[in-house]
Amino acid sequence: MTAVPALRAEASGAEAGPGAGPGTGPMARPHLVGPGLLVVVLAALVVGCLVLDARSTDAQRALYVSERGVVSGAIGALVGCCGAAILAFRPRHVVGVVLAVTGAFWALDGFCESYAVLGLHAQPTLPLTGLAYWVVSEAGSLLLVALPLVLVLYPTGRLPQGRWRTVAVAALVMAFALPLSLVLAPDSAIYDGRLSDDVVRLLPQISLPWSNAAAVATIRVGQVLTMLAMPLAAATVFARHARSTGVERTQLRWLLWAAIVCLLAGGVMLLDLNGPVGFGALVLALVATSISVVIGVVRPDTGDIDALVGGTLVYGGIAALFVLVDLAVVAGAAAVLGDRFQERQVTVLVLVLAVAAYGPLRSWLTAQVRRRVLGRRGERYEVVSALAERLEESGGLEQQLPALAAAVAEAFRVPFVRVEVLGHGGQGLAATHGAEPAATRAFPISYRGERIGSIELPDGGIRGMLSRRDHVLLVDVVRQAAIAARSSLLARELQESREQLVLAREEDRRRIRRDLHDGLGPVLGGVAMRLDAAGNAVESDPATAHRLVVQSRAEITEALADVRRLVHGLRPPALDDLGLLAAVEQQADRTRAAGLAVTVQADDLASLPAAVEVAAYRIVSEALANVARHADAAHCTVTLASGRADLAVEVRDDGRGIAADVVAGVGLRSLRERAEELGGRYEVVCPPEGGTTVRAWLPVGGRE
Repeated sequence: MTAVPALRAEASGAEAGPGAGPGTGPMARPHLVGPGLLVVVLAALVVGCLVLDARSTDAQRALYVSERGVVSGAIGALVGCCGAAILAFRPRHVVGVVLAVTGAFWALDGFCESYAVLGLHAQPTLPLTGLAYWVVSEAGSLLLVALPLVLVLYPTGRLPQGRWRTVAVAALVMAFALPLSLVLAPDSAIYDGRLSDDVVRLLPQISLPWSNAAAVATIRVGQVLTMLAMPLAAATVFARHARSTGVERTQLRWLLWAAIVCLLAGGVMLLDLNGPVGFGALVLALVATSISVVIGVVRPDTGDIDALVGGTLVYGGIAALFVLVDLAVVAGAAAVLGDRFQERQVTVLVLVLAVAAYGPLRSWLTAQVRRRVLGRRGERYEVVSALAERLEESGGLEQQLPALAAAVAEAFRVPFVRVEVLGHGGQGLAATHGAEPAATRAFPISYRGERIGSIELPDGGIRGMLSRRDHVLLVDVVRQAAIAARSSLLARELQESREQLVLAREEDRRRIRRDLHDGLGPVLGGVAMRLDAAGNAVESDPATAHRLVVQSRAEITEALADVRRLVHGLRPPALDDLGLLAAVEQQADRTRAAGLAVTVQADDLASLPAAVEVAAYRIVSEALANVARHADAAHCTVTLASGRADLAVEVRDDGRGIAADVVAGVGLRSLRERAEELGGRYEVVCPPEGGTTVRAWLPVGGRE
């Protein structure tokens, strides 16, 4: 537990940079002409692929290409449509342009694939067949550049700043290594006898004059460099995410979610490399990546991306674990049973064994994994209940803050929590759990609209991502903390108020005793002695007796003035002599003498507590004095309105108001203290039309 001078500023990510524009305002009206034309072209290419594939056989395709051209055409159409969607809402956005060009080229590659197969088997060979096959076999490798290019440009359309710009440029250069080596290598080095001389003669001849051995070595180096370009480009994404704030950080988390989906899909593809399940996983990865890029650029605030990333990681990992267990169970059962059962019987038996063996444990295992990774975020009632119990068992605020920090760290499974509570004069108390990371986020602790502290959590990693449900839980936790902290602060303030009351009472008693003992007492003693002397001299020296009586009268007059001063310090006499309203009118008359027009408005002010009358009188007197000295006003209105619960005091003038940078002086602080010491409220406002309005609400207790 340490003392801190003031609450630190919240991590707000004030300047979100160039990527902060999308998603921060209303959706712009889409531009449909260019993107619509692109979609039409993509659809035409896919239809062309379907028509051409229908005129070829699988045996013919097996000689030159690996699959139907419509597959590449459909993938290209998907990517191109995503680029068109970005360009419809963000015209000329670089990422949208890259996706649109990539999708169009990919779809064209699929069309060329279908056309080349048909053209190579036609008699005679169809025109442009060699160019179509060259696009598929050599120029199509340029598609390898698309993904690194998107990674280094996403989401702003510009390369990252600083040293990571060099890394991004290096990744792009490395990505071009294989495509350029394939385009510039001799055909004999690329196809190595797999194509007939007649087919090779159809291909465009744009290779460099170098040997086959040098070309093959260059292609091998190009393959390595192009494959290394992907992790370099991914590293720039992580670096940009670490330095990003605000909207750009949300945009990058959409890409992070797509990367997680691609990793999970890659695991499925390894299990079924060339089968329909693996192909479905590939399509899912492409769809997820394309859609996430579109959402990240156009509308990043769509949905709860933190919850999506966290849920995908947790449940994807759990699903992968279950798949491995399922495979182990199936393999073990198949090895034990051997050929004693038919395939259908083995399948049924394995399913029964799987369900009976670990099926009931799945929910428990899921809960354990989620608790290990994300803590107890899903157990809202248990977290709040445990926190309330822990706070109840703690002592004062010094013990409650560490308990709160530990409870939040345990519930959210985060390595760092810092709790700060604001005290008097900007001072505060703080408790820290764990080591502070490089980046944190602060969440305010408020009680009835008043900020009394903050909670800081890490801003990074899966545990630093807070979904909307996590925010709801954090709000509940913060509410418990606010109640506990406010109760402790109020108890401390109450104790301090009691001490101040006792000290003030004793100081008043000491002052009155000193004034009576050192002032009034000696004066009265001297008067008594002079009166005794005057009595002795009445007959023998009448002149001396008369002089002593006159001196005694003067001293008694001074003593009476001291008594009035003491009484006035305890309570203004005008309140007892005239009442609150007349006393305020009397004070207004004194102010009118200075040239200020004052109007007093009031309703029935009967039966007010004595402390309320004194506070109201002092507030009005001080406010009028401030108006006369500083406001340069022509008119001032004093309003006293008595309600069932409080007395409302208002002093309004038409002067020049109070500047925003003016520090409150002794007079304004005195007004606030007089209102707050009765448990009331106080405010000073300067309306747009000019002037200053002082308001105070003074509780009147249980008056009927």
